[in-house]
Amino acid sequence: MAPSKLPLHADEELGKKDDDHRYTGPGRFKPLQRSAIHRPKRIVFLVVLIICAYQFVKHMPTDLTPAVERYNPTIAKLRSPNAGTVRAPSQFTVPSQAHDALEKVSEQHESQISGNQQSYDGKIRFQDLAQSLPSQKHPKDQASNAVVFAGSSLHCISSLIPLACRMAKQRLNQVHLVLLGKDEVSIEGIKQVNGIRDSECPMTWHDGRPDHATQSTHARMERAVVGGLRLIQEFIAPEVIITENQDQEDSFFWNGLSLHKYESGVSQIILPTASVDLMWIAFLRTHALKAWNGIQIEVVIHATQSSGALLRLIQSLDAADYLGSFPKVTIELPALVESQLLESLQNIKLNQLRSHITLRRRLEPRYMNVAESSLRTVESFYPLNPSTTHLLLLSPQAELSPSFFHYLKYSVLRYKQSPGPETTSLGLLGISLELPTSKPSVDNSPFTPPSMSSFSNDGIIQNNQKKTQIPSLLWQSPNSNAALYFGDKWVEFHSFLSSHLDFEGKGSSASKEKQISKKYPAFMEYLLEMMQERNYFMIYPSYSRHTALSMATVHTEMYHVPEEFSDEKSHTDADGDDSDTVPSNTHDLEGSHENLVSGYRNIMPLLDTFELGLPDIDDLPLLSFQGRTMTPEELTSRTKSSF
Repeated sequence: MAPSKLPLHADEELGKKDDDHRYTGPGRFKPLQRSAIHRPKRIVFLVVLIICAYQFVKHMPTDLTPAVERYNPTIAKLRSPNAGTVRAPSQFTVPSQAHDALEKVSEQHESQISGNQQSYDGKIRFQDLAQSLPSQKHPKDQASNAVVFAGSSLHCISSLIPLACRMAKQRLNQVHLVLLGKDEVSIEGIKQVNGIRDSECPMTWHDGRPDHATQSTHARMERAVVGGLRLIQEFIAPEVIITENQDQEDSFFWNGLSLHKYESGVSQIILPTASVDLMWIAFLRTHALKAWNGIQIEVVIHATQSSGALLRLIQSLDAADYLGSFPKVTIELPALVESQLLESLQNIKLNQLRSHITLRRRLEPRYMNVAESSLRTVESFYPLNPSTTHLLLLSPQAELSPSFFHYLKYSVLRYKQSPGPETTSLGLLGISLELPTSKPSVDNSPFTPPSMSSFSNDGIIQNNQKKTQIPSLLWQSPNSNAALYFGDKWVEFHSFLSSHLDFEGKGSSASKEKQISKKYPAFMEYLLEMMQERNYFMIYPSYSRHTALSMATVHTEMYHVPEEFSDEKSHTDADGDDSDTVPSNTHDLEGSHENLVSGYRNIMPLLDTFELGLPDIDDLPLLSFQGRTMTPEELTSRTKSSF
């Protein structure tokens, strides 16, 4: 019988409830206890809470800027390029303290940091660049006159600083210097190490280094260079970027800069040597600096039969510093040439110009006349681009300084490529490297340049006059010894000579009195006529009389009479005047003085002597062919017959 059905063995009269006598064994059903199961609403709340916590942790931002910066909507993101490909994003993110708006860009892949110290490839942020940028973008249709010095290596930055500071002190351009490297040294630290004071170096510094620069991958740094330069281009619009050469810079900087140049078209000047040797760049405006890479100078030498003087000239050309761009050298040989000259030209030892020299030998064995000689000289050069390609015409008797090319390029950029107020009706034909001691006129009279206040009576420069410009003058006289002629003016000379000889051939032109001595090539007579008709002048260096810093000298011990006048030796003119007797030996030539050429490979000693550089063309004295001082007003009112 089941325990629940057993009979009760208690007395009913005792008043006990039936419950007291119930069986309490283990099989007895127990009363219902309180349930541990939660209510359904609490379960749902708990599940939602867990999901929210998971989503928050999963999407937690790790790159928030300070709160004051997060309320500006100019944060941009960068998309990572494909593997092995460097692409420039349209914008890079910068703190928005200095800008109202920057365009949005594509997203960057999530940051990835591994054990490698240079493996960071996260999105690019420029923490400090906005602090130095203007508040608004520069108008695209307005010139900025801005020059940016850029570099990634601290060594290169230190090399650029002297030139950048010198240019900033001239206040001709707006000068900026931007850091785009990995080093963590602050701008203030760089200033302190290089001894820079803001009062002495009034240029703007920009820190274009991205966040996590020292841990960044090579590809990320390339993109950072492109992005930093793009922001510089948008807000500063530099017309020229000046850098050190590729061998001294980081490869990521060079790759990024090359891509930026391709996109923006901005001009780049790569310094071929230390900036302290090129301080004359500081005296050039941005318009001239933009033409730096386009300037080409071709050398033409009209040789004689002997070899000694020509070989000396070629060796002096080979010893010059050409700033990384070698000129084309053409040597015009006569029909009759000494065998020793040909053998010497074949065996001459050259370090730079061996592959840049071209020989041209005339076939006609007879002597040329005046017209033929002039045509041969003029036809020996024609510029590919008249505005940037120029002729350096040299006599075999010339010898050049190793720094002559620095002086010529500085002068061409200063006077030919720099816009500015010009003297009324004044045209610049070229630049002479030497100052003759006598006029090239028939009477061969001595030439005395205007006195210079920078020198004492004994010709020594005064210490208190160093703060002056390089003494120069404008003379309406051609030069055949060592002179550069501008390409566009030489093109004019082609047309002028062609028309002139055509009139002479038809007998249309009247006989004119000869002005240039027969000691000089025949083309100079025609060139002088063009100069007088069109009011053209040449710049001559008047400082060479008083310093040992001449760019060229002319030796007279190996002088030869021009071929077109060689049959007139020891003969006088038909009128009996022997003032223009062609010299039969070297001692009769007095047109040039043998100055000691400068042995320096740059013109810094010249700038140390004359610290203000080349003067404005309007400040130069004007001299007529006869050496008389003129005023611009006189030039415009006089005709050629007045000379």
